[in-house]
Amino acid sequence: MLPPSHDMVYQMLWLRLAADGRKEALLGAGSEHARMAPIPFMVGAKFPDVYLEFPLAGDPFLDVTVLYSQIDPGTRVHSEAAPDTGRMLDWYAATAAEREDVNCGFELDTHEEALPRAAVHFQPRHHLDLVEPFCETIGEPEKAQLYLDLARRMPPGWDLSFFGLFRGRPQSPLRVCGYLDETEKDACGQDPARLKAVFDEIGFCAYDDAMLSQVCTLLQTSPKTCDFQLDVYPDGRLGDTFAIDSSFKIERPELVSDSFKRGPFAKLFDLFEQWGIADERWKLAADAAFARGLPVEREDGSKGVVSLVLLPQWVKARWRNRVLQPAKLYYLGSSDVIDG
Repeated sequence: MLPPSHDMVYQMLWLRLAADGRKEALLGAGSEHARMAPIPFMVGAKFPDVYLEFPLAGDPFLDVTVLYSQIDPGTRVHSEAAPDTGRMLDWYAATAAEREDVNCGFELDTHEEALPRAAVHFQPRHHLDLVEPFCETIGEPEKAQLYLDLARRMPPGWDLSFFGLFRGRPQSPLRVCGYLDETEKDACGQDPARLKAVFDEIGFCAYDDAMLSQVCTLLQTSPKTCDFQLDVYPDGRLGDTFAIDSSFKIERPELVSDSFKRGPFAKLFDLFEQWGIADERWKLAADAAFARGLPVEREDGSKGVVSLVLLPQWVKARWRNRVLQPAKLYYLGSSDVIDG
């Protein structure tokens, strides 16, 4: 058979995540909308990275983020949720051809019955010179300064890497994210005063002693790479939300269940249960991981294999106005055509 379309690949990944009772327990009754709404965003010569996000406590639902690596000029997303993004996509097509380590895409609130306007996602990493031209392409140049100003005042070990922007919502925050250096992660995990000093230096005020203790405990317990997340409002003020993402770094599906239930991340999930931000559904989530290869024949007659991979990427703990919110788990769905 010919290689499956991006639409078909996405639905196969969704079906795997939803199988064996996980649809009802993890994704919720509205997840069929999450199965169909992202299809117009499955563009590009290469299948995009698709992040499937769902909570580990409270009402189940599914949201989707779609990130492109390299795309061709003229690529378009034909969705009412992504209006006026042609300039952004053309700019990104030219930029990604020269900078392989940048990413661009869309964050979709697919749990909403009517799909809201998609947020745009841009990962410049250390290429701060790209922030202003990107924001100009989406018609919100003032957002660039919010990111750049915060990037300049972040302390060592707290480097910013990417941001999400809710277009069409003038008073909404710019969501900024960065990677926490391992040395800094360990140091802050052991010393609430050090973490407090970081918050004070960058102007984050929505914390108390209990939250500092929780963040430190999470950093101590998380065995792998951590990201952090903050909100910046149009006046430059930091919002009341702070989050830590703990990355799994698991590359083989057969290792996921053991890592979740008995390995290094078992302690983290147990901690989340103690805090009341996860219930036992994370144990069911572990069984969604898989990797498959399907033999195909390309249009030129050559043989190949389509890879289908679904692996957990990170789990998020988030505080809003000092109060923990339900944890969220993120799976990455990916696919490629390789030589048979």
